[in-house]
Amino acid sequence: MDIVTCHMVDARKFLLTIREQHYELEELKYERYLEENGLCIKVSNPARACISTGGSNDLSNIPVHIEQFMEQIVREEATLYQMRSQGKELISMLPDARGRAILKYYYIDFLTWEQVAMRIHLSPSRTFSSHRLALDELNQIIRTAWQQRLLDTLKIYCRKKDSSKQELRL
Repeated sequence: MDIVTCHMVDARKFLLTIREQHYELEELKYERYLEENGLCIKVSNPARACISTGGSNDLSNIPVHIEQFMEQIVREEATLYQMRSQGKELISMLPDARGRAILKYYYIDFLTWEQVAMRIHLSPSRTFSSHRLALDELNQIIRTAWQQRLLDTLKIYCRKKDSSKQELRL
């Protein structure tokens, strides 16, 4: 994964974004389910009418809404899967197996903290402290890789600049 192009410095922010995307997707699927079954209680945009004003039994807009939900769900699922694969790559950089497991269970598999603690056979407080250490270590790995990439880019730039100066002298 190209860390510089993703501009990731804080792994926690990226991994939390994956979790948020998952929950937003689940909410969209639920709204679609409600509209498919004529139970449109809450929609994502309260200003948008769920049923047209043609009368209490007019359901003419529902197929359009469902189609829009389906398109949005497909887009968000694609984004989520891409982010999850990037998250897996990011987590795999950790040398510590326990840290990798904690981050994977929580951010990729969407388990609760209690479920994570049970899976790795630790207390919840020990799980939290291991989580914090894993995130700190992952952020350090990212920063180091980013700095190395930046140094490599600067070296290439300096070489090009020196070679252009030599060409001018000739």
